[in-house]
Amino acid sequence: MKNLLICFAILLSGQWVSAQQSVRRDSLLNFDWKFNLGDTPDAKNTAFNDKTWTTVQLPHDGSITGAFDTISGTRGNGYRPRHIGWYRKTFVVPANTTGKRIVLDFEGVYRAAEVWVNGAYLGKHLNGYTGFSYDVTRLATPGKPVTIAVRYDNTYKQSSRWYTGEGIYRNVWLRIISPVHVVDNGTYITTPFIADGRADVAIQTTVANQTDSTNMVTLKTVLIDARGKEIKSLISMVPLRAHEAYTYHQYTSITNPVRWDVASPVLYTAKTYVLKGNAVIDNYQTRFGIRTVSFSPEEGFVLNGRKVFLNGVNIHHDLGPLGSAAFDKGFRRRLLGLKQMGVNAIRLAHNPHAQSALDMCDELGILVFDESFDKWSNEYYGPGEDFHQHWQADLEWFIRRDRNHPSVFIWSVGNEVAVKQEYKDSSFVVQLDKMVDVAHRLDPSRKVTSGLYPSRDEDVPVPMAFHMDVMSDNYMARFYKRDHPKFPQLIFLESEMTTDNGGESFFGYDHSYACGQFYWGGTDYIGESFGWPSKGWNGIIDWCDFWKPISYYIKSLYSPEPMVKIAVFDAAGSDARVWNDVFMKNLKMTDSWNWEAGKKLTLYTFTTGDEVELFLNNKSVGIKQIKDFPKNKILWELNYEPGTIKAIARKNGKPIATDEIKTAGKAHHIVLKTDSTRMRADGLDLSYITVNIVDQNGILVPDAANDIQFDVKGAATIAGVANSNRLSDELFVASHRKAYEGKCLLVLRSGRATGKVQVKATATGLKGDVLNITVQ
Repeated sequence: MKNLLICFAILLSGQWVSAQQSVRRDSLLNFDWKFNLGDTPDAKNTAFNDKTWTTVQLPHDGSITGAFDTISGTRGNGYRPRHIGWYRKTFVVPANTTGKRIVLDFEGVYRAAEVWVNGAYLGKHLNGYTGFSYDVTRLATPGKPVTIAVRYDNTYKQSSRWYTGEGIYRNVWLRIISPVHVVDNGTYITTPFIADGRADVAIQTTVANQTDSTNMVTLKTVLIDARGKEIKSLISMVPLRAHEAYTYHQYTSITNPVRWDVASPVLYTAKTYVLKGNAVIDNYQTRFGIRTVSFSPEEGFVLNGRKVFLNGVNIHHDLGPLGSAAFDKGFRRRLLGLKQMGVNAIRLAHNPHAQSALDMCDELGILVFDESFDKWSNEYYGPGEDFHQHWQADLEWFIRRDRNHPSVFIWSVGNEVAVKQEYKDSSFVVQLDKMVDVAHRLDPSRKVTSGLYPSRDEDVPVPMAFHMDVMSDNYMARFYKRDHPKFPQLIFLESEMTTDNGGESFFGYDHSYACGQFYWGGTDYIGESFGWPSKGWNGIIDWCDFWKPISYYIKSLYSPEPMVKIAVFDAAGSDARVWNDVFMKNLKMTDSWNWEAGKKLTLYTFTTGDEVELFLNNKSVGIKQIKDFPKNKILWELNYEPGTIKAIARKNGKPIATDEIKTAGKAHHIVLKTDSTRMRADGLDLSYITVNIVDQNGILVPDAANDIQFDVKGAATIAGVANSNRLSDELFVASHRKAYEGKCLLVLRSGRATGKVQVKATATGLKGDVLNITVQ
């Protein structure tokens, strides 16, 4: 975890030592960049005139704005345009930085990022998902302006099978540090022994001496519990030679440790202080958790000594109408929605995700299946680039960055790495062995896997399955019953599970020895479409974060929370297909109660109760027991009558939940609802506003498709608009959006000034609505 403290004081050798002028300073460089599409080679020069370029704020996705493009775009990236683009920014280096190292740190640029500072070329970073940094001390004079130019190239159509976005889509940092400092991702904390009364803590801290002389360097590590109380303090002193990077090893124990768990994600903090004499010259901060993770062929996944079945989903990194721009608020909204659905584990497919996403999983108690690569090909690096020349450096960076996160329970080094060739070519075993060795060397505390393509001989898993610590496979749980007794050493983890028939595959294998499963996908995402006009993949929750009826079915399987939900089956919207050798049947379900009079309807009710009683216009249709429907989908058939359909779920004879849907009248007015009426004036906060079209009685009108116009005034701007229709050609960044199934979404981004925001929503023939938000 990156350093969080700017200035502080510590007690050492009996005296307080001020550190205000000596510790590192980390500043976001996210604001007021100049941006332009197209290749402009002269933009690397300091004197280049960029006044006509667009001013943008990071994180920024250069592809999400504007129309869809069937020429440069492909179904893989959701028909979004691909560009070469440039960014420029000029800022003044703080005056009091003499003797410091000045570092530019990019969390992610998609892709093939080239960077210049004051016209000097710093280098090229190919992988759009990994971070990189440059020491610009020799180019940055304290008190003088510095000009950064960044070029990216996203024109390579084979770079990904899903939407990547493009440009500087994650944070950029200016880091001012001492020449003697903790290196980036320089701490590694493990808990090799844990019992109720004691946990041992092992801390490795790598400190670099970038001076021309030997320095006697003291490392002080202070452990802080979840309440903010100091519980341990460790001191080590070492003479660091000139230009040496030295790893300190410190060991201690904590009494009565509180374990990190999915139900109680308790975090500890290690505060690291680097001292020269009595002066603090660097500080760093790392969060960690105390928990045990293990796997066994008999139980599957074991957390803190008990079996935990992984109720998982896969997600990609785009945030729907915001594209790939990595907004913390957007990730948090997504994760909270999935957690509410009962998800306790997420596979971050198929690349390193933003650092903040893992921080949130730590905080929320969501386990992370952390994945570094998809195919072992040049897709991450570009034409003419050999995967084998680049993978090791990127895998090492990935593990060092993420290995302190208690949420991360397994490393994945690939996914369907060679499609149908995995079981025919032994070279993949050789490559897997190399990657597993690297992962084990850098983090012996975790197991390593790679998601297997759903193609194999009937009797024997592919050779790679026997060379990974845990066998994770995609869509092959049907083989577990045969493989488990034949290969009793294997540990089974379903890294991808289809939502065929709404997710019934949950019941297709024995959970007692399997680790768990990860539905594909947890949310709709841009890209990997079945072809125009579709722009993306069909997930459990849509890309507006609106729940679908299937969301409630998955919740009934994943969560014990009392619930019941009515879903109407719509045969006209359902389809079936074979995709990557997997049969998938998509059940279209709706919660509309507007149908043709007398139409025969098929309904489902999903519940965590024992039984459901269904009422149509206050008349009981009957009571059905969940035990009679082994896949937890209670089936009903009845003729449609307008009015109200209501379900009451009971457990042990007592009502635990109700759900009802009503027939809607004509569209009458707009209702705006926001997840937050207050935003932070930091330029990075978001407000998600749901736009509903309702009848005179406030009932959502399911077939309303009015074009909603938005007028936003004040201290925020429109970041994106969307509806749930993946076939729509409408813009993601616009001042209007058509409703789909009666609703759409407006996302606002705060500015850096405090003030009021007024949002007006209007549409022809409807009464509008006004919403007020405070930015503070």
